Amino acid sequence: MRIGFSARTDVGLTRQFNEDSYFMDEELGLFVVADGMGGAHGGEIASRMACDEIHRHVEANYDLVRRFAAGKSSPSVKDVSELLVAAVQQACSSVYRRAREEKELSGMGTTVVVLLSAGEHLFMAHVGDSRIYLMRAGRIHQLTRDHSLVEELKRLGKITTQEEVKSKYRNAITRAVGIYETVQADTLDMMPLTNDRFLLCTDGLHSTTGEQDLIRLLGNKNPENSADDLVRHANSKGGRDNITCLLVDVLETEPQRAELTQCKLNTLKSVPLFRYLNFEELLKVVSAVEERKFAAGEVVFREEEEGDALYVLLAGEVEVSRKDTVITRLNAGDHFGELSLPDRFPRSASIRTLEPCLCLVMSRQRFYEIIREYSALSVKLLWCLARVCSVRLRDTTGELELARSLVARVKLPPAPDAPFEDDEKPD
Repeated sequence: MRIGFSARTDVGLTRQFNEDSYFMDEELGLFVVADGMGGAHGGEIASRMACDEIHRHVEANYDLVRRFAAGKSSPSVKDVSELLVAAVQQACSSVYRRAREEKELSGMGTTVVVLLSAGEHLFMAHVGDSRIYLMRAGRIHQLTRDHSLVEELKRLGKITTQEEVKSKYRNAITRAVGIYETVQADTLDMMPLTNDRFLLCTDGLHSTTGEQDLIRLLGNKNPENSADDLVRHANSKGGRDNITCLLVDVLETEPQRAELTQCKLNTLKSVPLFRYLNFEELLKVVSAVEERKFAAGEVVFREEEEGDALYVLLAGEVEVSRKDTVITRLNAGDHFGELSLPDRFPRSASIRTLEPCLCLVMSRQRFYEIIREYSALSVKLLWCLARVCSVRLRDTTGELELARSLVARVKLPPAPDAPFEDDEKPD
């Protein structure tokens, strides 16, 4: 993957100091934006420390990233995500300790967003209300969800209008690096496409810039010009806070992997279980499934085996059979096994490949991990799973009613005492 990048930071029109910081390292593929808080120079120190500590931790453990990028079987996607979590935690501990040691820095902290390039993957981590956006094919997608009181109240339906958001709770965040000794960072990983543009920014930018503004301002192909336009726009809206933006452009990706990435998104979106997920939620599902190849004639699973995963066909054809009788065939885009996600009930049919197949597989364990970690996403998944079960129940009930009616229609009258000459007569 080949990338380009540019960044700008500006004090704005009302603040005396710039408490934002950013970091870029093309060799490591590491990009960080932080928005500090803490009075006097505390915010500036916190945001700079966070960038430096994250850089130091990633650099010290970069062999893990290098091995992942080389396609080694180990480390895994999860290992690289955990590296970013550990880097953010290291930054949190360092900022917290210094705030405890120097009274004039007491209470300082910072938000942080991190993007790391590794092979054909991008890994992200964030804490607070700084954001990462993706511009793809003329559409903007917010990839991070603010750790803020506003976001929590919106999620709970307590506030609905933009006026309430701006006037009452705009600056209150629920997570920050360095306020406490530990912090929970949210992560996301994805395989980008050529011409994707990522924007890492502080709230001094996104609080003044709507979705349509971002689409327009990010439309300039030159990242330096786009960065200048973003800062200029935020200042034109009052410049009430420090403004920082960092753009990362994906200039080239490996064609086959990019095609597969798009195929995964399109196919999963067609599965009833994932139909109502937004783009950010769908990316979380993509990161939770694994690719699995099957040879022609291979049995995916057998009837009466304990179920443990959902399968989605990306390529190939399989046949479904029950008690050695073929029921149907499934092709690319079809799925099977979703009813094994809630429990380990034995499979009701056998699946055998008719040609080489590529499947996306979501295990029950990964399904439960998503449900535990993302509350809004879990509600959608469980609701869709309930709908799937409801449809299956109705279909089964209809088949049973049809079977009963057919039995009633062919019911024979009582047999005579001796219908055939050779029958013995009852005593």
